[in-house]
Amino acid sequence: MTLILAGCGGSSQKNTQVVRGHGFHFEAPAGWHVSEARTSAGATLDSQLVQVTTFPLIKPYDSSLFAKVRRELDARMQAVAAQLHGKVSGSRTVTAGGIRSHNYDVTVGGDVVEYTFVLIGRREYQLLCRRPSSASDASCAQLLTSFEPA
Repeated sequence: MTLILAGCGGSSQKNTQVVRGHGFHFEAPAGWHVSEARTSAGATLDSQLVQVTTFPLIKPYDSSLFAKVRRELDARMQAVAAQLHGKVSGSRTVTAGGIRSHNYDVTVGGDVVEYTFVLIGRREYQLLCRRPSSASDASCAQLLTSFEPA
């Protein structure tokens, strides 16, 4: 019986689906509900969410502004956490879409919400991942590693 089951799908099945938005795409877990709007696209399963939203920047961004932007984002994320009745529980530098980016964890009740800010020229891509704090962060990691701006 073990030999029969070993040959039935297993690792050959695709465990992801591509989510496309205007100017970007990323992978989400297979079976999650995908939604698209003019400036965002995402996928959900119960309370879990992976999403990318785009915003125009007033001034063009280049990598020399990385540290200055961090100070602004630190303040912005403290305000967001307060508004959500949560707290900023971590921040780090990550790479998303090949771009050095700022990433923040906000803990709200029993959930962790990860915000990643990918800045390119006159465009901000805000990557958002919400999951229960007891759940794996695999979908959040997948969002970061698979995100590609167009």
